[in-house]
Amino acid sequence: MFITHLEAYSVAIPFTAPIFSAYGVSYPARLRTFIRVHTDVGLIGVGETGVSATHAVERDAQLRLFERTVGPRIRGESPFDYRQIMQKLGNSAESIAVELACWDLMGKAAGVPVYRLLGGEGERTAIPTAAYFFFRGKDRSGAHEVTLDNYVDHVLWLIERYGFRTVKMKLGVYDPLDEAEAVARVRAAIGPKMRLRVDPNGCWSLPVAKRMLKILEPLDLEFVEEPLKWVPSRVPVSTQAGVPSVDTSGLAALRRSSAVPIAADGAYRIDFLRQVEREQAADVVLGDIQGANGIRGLHDFFTVAHVLGLAASLHSGTELGVQQVAKLHVAAAHPEITIAGDAIYPEYVDDVLVGGKLAIENGEMLLPQGPGLGADLDNAKLAQYELTEQKHREYDEFWREIKADYKIPAAGPDLLVRRF
Repeated sequence: MFITHLEAYSVAIPFTAPIFSAYGVSYPARLRTFIRVHTDVGLIGVGETGVSATHAVERDAQLRLFERTVGPRIRGESPFDYRQIMQKLGNSAESIAVELACWDLMGKAAGVPVYRLLGGEGERTAIPTAAYFFFRGKDRSGAHEVTLDNYVDHVLWLIERYGFRTVKMKLGVYDPLDEAEAVARVRAAIGPKMRLRVDPNGCWSLPVAKRMLKILEPLDLEFVEEPLKWVPSRVPVSTQAGVPSVDTSGLAALRRSSAVPIAADGAYRIDFLRQVEREQAADVVLGDIQGANGIRGLHDFFTVAHVLGLAASLHSGTELGVQQVAKLHVAAAHPEITIAGDAIYPEYVDDVLVGGKLAIENGEMLLPQGPGLGADLDNAKLAQYELTEQKHREYDEFWREIKADYKIPAAGPDLLVRRF
């Protein structure tokens, strides 16, 4: 089986309403590039990647890169040589999409789901998933806003709608003390048996983080994710000797000062995992497809975390359906992962998968059981959500309006717009 050619599609899937975080307000739609990799035996593999969701993005730049550079470079290669292909393409967003397509093709050729290729035993049909709560702005019609006035109702709606048994609250939007009160109100509303975690996106200073954890400690949090900004996100996996380490002393000091468990996001490099374990800087580490450099990278990440005795779970970033399915397959191959994974996925209005969005039932995201990734691209959806020049202008304009309406400050060098 050899690769013959590649097709790429640029799409924009709107959020139900723009979501807030310490980074400001989200772009109104998630911009992603999907690919189809064709082979000489008629099998087609799908992949996904994306660019930074900002108005400065050149709309068709990634499409041109796939069509003019990536496609010709992988023509004639075997999907089973995916590591060689990734080395040829370098550590890039585009190589991750191709790697996903190669795993999809290998699974289809073998007639089994990807998680079985990764060593998963038996049949895994669903992966535990957390309700990912965000404060929101208004959509174009003025609806779906989530504020300090109605957030408890929104959390309860998420639980009722999807059957979630774990709630994750995205913080870093309001004054930390106001947010501590918000967490307390959610805990009171959901009761003591529901798991509850928070994520301020690293916008707290160490003194603020220590104070916040002291306030939050009675609320029995599952963990607090990224309380401090300790390492740049999306660092490719590497075990190369001589790679500079990062400063985890703040996380380690915070962990020593509180009984609240700490989750480290961004420790995607294997040497970073070792450093987290050696310095006892976190209780939990989070990984995703984009950060860990593909399916094999995430599989290795979870394997090493388990060897080091670190609890691990799925992180959620910019992924849509294909990368979301890929995450589920990796998790399905790791029964030691018992912590519900994160998924921003319910915040999107739709997807470009055949059959629509992935389903969430009883707090678990259903894992497709077909060969390969078990997910295919819907041509009608690709056309419906194509990122045309007109749509790009409209989203840019709406994003500027949102930032003005909600007085979103300018981002600093660390991309944060709020720091406490």
